[in-house]
Amino acid sequence: MFKSTKVLPVMIMGAFVPGLRRKYPFHEYIFALLLVVCLILFTLADAETSPNFSIIGVIMISDALIMDMFLGNFQEAIFTMNPKTA
Repeated sequence: MFKSTKVLPVMIMGAFVPGLRRKYPFHEYIFALLLVVCLILFTLADAETSPNFSIIGVIMISDALIMDMFLGNFQEAIFTMNPKTA
């Protein structure tokens, strides 16, 4: 479930990467907000069944999201700043 929210950290990081400083259309902010609300609702509904999460799994998926956040944005920044690399 959390892997599907990859778009949120990528959008946040895209606004701060030098060379990109991306501005997103208004509708993409709405979709991101909707994604956050749905994730909160899903987590709250799942909390009633008292799930048992492994801390190692949570750390691994969090690391994967962080790496995805950096990877896509830095690749795009490199290709934008150096068109010969594409």
